Amino acid sequence: MAAVAPHRQVCYHPAMKTLIFMLLLTPFGMLGQTNSAGDVPTVPKIADADAEVLQLVIQDQWDRGIDMFGGKRINPPDLHGETVVSRDLRRQDTVRKLISEGKVTSGRDFWFAALIFQHSVKADDVLLAHILAVTAVARGNANGKWLSAASLDRYLWDINQPQVFGTQFKQDSQGKWSMDPYATETLSDAERAIWCVIPIQQQQIIVKQASEGKPLGSTTLSDCR
Repeated sequence: MAAVAPHRQVCYHPAMKTLIFMLLLTPFGMLGQTNSAGDVPTVPKIADADAEVLQLVIQDQWDRGIDMFGGKRINPPDLHGETVVSRDLRRQDTVRKLISEGKVTSGRDFWFAALIFQHSVKADDVLLAHILAVTAVARGNANGKWLSAASLDRYLWDINQPQVFGTQFKQDSQGKWSMDPYATETLSDAERAIWCVIPIQQQQIIVKQASEGKPLGSTTLSDCR
């Protein structure tokens, strides 16, 4: 199974009235675009993942044009009259049920569940994504580290508070990029590194490059375990 790393896509967040960045999951390396109508998502066998949770997170990414474990990007699939938001809500309801039934148990399960909830536009659900990601870390899944930081930052923005790690970017109506509001002194760069987030100086470089028209870089610290 290919290793995976976070990838950000510009999404409109109705609560913020601006462009922000929401997590998608993509394999390392460049993704090839495919347009075949017969494409189906790659479904690996993962011993420590609940089969239903695995299917749900694969669907979550597929609806956003990502073959999570296949190393390719696709054109957004035909949702047959539905919206991604409505499908997200169903997935989140199912994950809640699986959690209540005790079927979300491994660190990987909790990480997958966090990925599903962090797509919500509701602050309470984003907070739940943060809790699920932290639980994933507590159960030995290091992938949850960056997601723990990013979901906390996003939750703070959702309740009109400054982010503290530095994982969120937005672009105003004039095209200016910013990470504000950002309480930069709340955490040290050493604390950011524990949660796989790059230091402030590198974050500032990302903002500068974005202002120059370059693609946004990742805030994930490389080789973080």
